[in-house]
Amino acid sequence: MQKVSINSECGKASMSNGCCNVGACKLQKRASCPCVASKIAFTSLPNGLTMNNNNNSKELQCTSCHCSDETDKSVSRVSNKATSSEAVNDDNILCHKRAIESFASASVAEKRKMILDLCQQLVLTDEQNQELTRRILHEIKNGLAKETHKKADVKCFVTYVQDLPNGKERGKFLALDLGGTNFRVLLIHLKEEHDFQMESRIYAIPEHIMVGSGKQLFDHIAECLCNFVTEHQVKYECLPLGFTFSFPLKQLGLTKGLLVTWTKGFNCEGVVNEDVVQLLKDAIARRGDIKIDVCAILNDTTGTLMSCAWKNPSCKIGLIVGTGSNACYVEQVKECEMFDGDTHGKPHVVINTEWGAFGNNGSLNFVRTEFDEEIDRHSINPGQQIFEKMISGMYMGELVRLIMVKMVQAGVLFKGRSSDVLMTRGQFFTKYVSEIEADEPDTYSNCHMVLEELGLTEVTDDDCANVRYICECVSKRAAHLVSCGIATLINKMNEPHVTVGVDGSVYRFHPKFHRLMVEKIAQIVKPGLTFELMLSEDGSGRGAALVAAVASREDNVSHKK
Repeated sequence: MQKVSINSECGKASMSNGCCNVGACKLQKRASCPCVASKIAFTSLPNGLTMNNNNNSKELQCTSCHCSDETDKSVSRVSNKATSSEAVNDDNILCHKRAIESFASASVAEKRKMILDLCQQLVLTDEQNQELTRRILHEIKNGLAKETHKKADVKCFVTYVQDLPNGKERGKFLALDLGGTNFRVLLIHLKEEHDFQMESRIYAIPEHIMVGSGKQLFDHIAECLCNFVTEHQVKYECLPLGFTFSFPLKQLGLTKGLLVTWTKGFNCEGVVNEDVVQLLKDAIARRGDIKIDVCAILNDTTGTLMSCAWKNPSCKIGLIVGTGSNACYVEQVKECEMFDGDTHGKPHVVINTEWGAFGNNGSLNFVRTEFDEEIDRHSINPGQQIFEKMISGMYMGELVRLIMVKMVQAGVLFKGRSSDVLMTRGQFFTKYVSEIEADEPDTYSNCHMVLEELGLTEVTDDDCANVRYICECVSKRAAHLVSCGIATLINKMNEPHVTVGVDGSVYRFHPKFHRLMVEKIAQIVKPGLTFELMLSEDGSGRGAALVAAVASREDNVSHKK
C-alpha cells in the first residue's frame, strides 16, 4: 500500500523560507509548500493534492496553492531577527489551516478511503491470527513450566481449585467480589436442584482508597462486610466466604494468594507480594465484631467457570471481557509443574492464565498500532498488561477516541471541528462503542446522540458512518484477539466439546461481540472439536460462593474419612 505521511505539527517539519519542506511546489518550483496537516496514512488524496515520490519519499505536494505570496512575505520577515519566530509561527498556523481545509473539502468517497486506510492496521489477517495462537500457546507453556515460569508473561497460576460443582451443594455462603471501582458482598442460599436465593449489595471504593494504603482498603472492605451481615441478620453465624479477587494473583493454596501487581487503576501501598487473604482476615480481626470463614480465594474468571459449570458440566473454560480481560481453564495436573503440594490423586486443576500480560515482552508488537502505544504510554502501568489494553473495556473507548482525534485534526471528520470533550482523555466511554454499533444499518440515531454528548453538533450521516466503522474495527480486533486465546485453550485441552463460560461488560453489552467470537474461534479450532459460549450469570459473585461451597463439601468429605 502506498502511504502518505503528514506531519502533525508544521513546526516539527524542517523549514525553508518559512514553509514546511514537504516536496516541491509545482507553481513556484521551490522545496516548500504549506499544505500539511496531521499524520495520517491513505492511498487516495483530495482534489488538488498529488504524491511526490522523489528519492523514495512519500510526501504531499500542492498543485494549486498560492504559497509564493506567503513565502515571499516570510522571507522578508525571517530576515528580521526580531520577528523571525513570529513569522514561522504565523506560517505554521496558516499551513495547518490550509491543509485541514483541503481534506475537509475532500469528497465523501475520498474521506471514506482515508478512514479505511488508517483503520487497516487494526484488521488482523488469517496469517496474523495463526501466529497469535502459536505465540499464545508458547507463552502458556512457559507459564506452566517451572524452568520458564519466572520469566513468563502469561503466568498460568495454579488456583488449587480441583473440583467443579456437581449440583449437590447446599447451604448459605458469603461471597466478596473485588475487581473494580466498586465491590459486592453477596449472601447466597443454595437449595435443591440448581435452585438458589441470592441477596447482594454494591459498595463504592473512593478514589483516595484505591491509591492509598492496603490497610485502608481492607479496613473499608471489612466495615462493609460487617454492615452487610448485620443488615441480613447473619452476623452471628460463621459462614464460609469465597473471595473473588480480580487482580493478578500468585496462589500458594486455596486460601493463600499473593498479589502480583495492581491493575484497573488501583495502586494501594503494601499489598503487592502480600497474601491478600491474610490482609482481609487481619482487617476482620481488627474489628472483632464479626465471624467469617474465608475458605477460598479466586479471580473472576475462576468464578465464571464455577458458576457456569454448576449448570453445565461441560464448562471447562472461564473468560472475562470487561474492564479487564483474563481466562482460566481446566488443565491436567501433570502439565502443571508449579503445582506445590498434595494433588489428592485428582487429575485436574483450574489454571488462571493471567493472559492480560501477554505481549509485555514484545511478542504482540507485530500487531500493535501507534494508538496502542499511546494508550500504553499514558496508562497507570506502562509496559504491562499489553494484551488487555488491546481488548478490554477500560481502553476500547479511548482507542476509538484517539483514531477519531487524528481524523478530526486531518479535517476528515466533522470538517476538522472538534470539541473539548472529544479532546479529553478517557471521555469517549466504551459504552459509546456498543451504542453506536447497535444502530441498524444505514441509521445513525445512537451515533448522533453520542456525538452530541461529546459536544459535536454539526455532524453528517457520512461522519457517523465513518465513526461507526472506526468503532467496528476496534471492537472486531478485540473480539478476534480474544478468540485467538480461547481457540488456543480449546486446542490445547483437545476435548471433543468444551463450553466456555463468559462474563464481562464488553461481551455482555456489545451487540456483535458474541457472534464475532463464535465465527473466529470456529475458524481456528482443530477439526472435530466443538465448543459453545455460555453467558455467565453472576460468575464473580455466585461463582465465589460455589468455590466456598465445594471447599466446604470437600472438607466434610475428608473429615468423614
